[in-house]
Amino acid sequence: MQLLIDENLSPRLALWACQLGYPAEAAVHVGLAGASDDCVFSQAFNRDQVVVTVNVGDFMTLAAGIDLHPGVIALREAELRTEQQWQRLKEALAYAEQHCGGDLLNHVLEVQAEGLWILHTIPAEEQGC
Repeated sequence: MQLLIDENLSPRLALWACQLGYPAEAAVHVGLAGASDDCVFSQAFNRDQVVVTVNVGDFMTLAAGIDLHPGVIALREAELRTEQQWQRLKEALAYAEQHCGGDLLNHVLEVQAEGLWILHTIPAEEQGC
């Protein structure tokens, strides 16, 4: 699973994800600073990357608008410190590995709080994990 860390999260998450074995890029480091959510989602789609963001509703809507996408990890809590963001992302990655075989194809993994996840299949008629 490859990750694209949206600019609303710390770019350090990309470094830490890489150290954990997940290829990752921070949007701000790949020319996407200030880019629209559509642009970020399109870039992630073209590069087969899972978007990691706090824009839950926006990216759920974008995911619902196409037949196939690499997935989204959406942190529901805003204003988390960098270390808390990383803790939530690590837990989400472990959840995805355990419950989806590390593949979030056509899924949005919504992290509501520490240890609380909801896995959405979007679009709804596609495969489950």
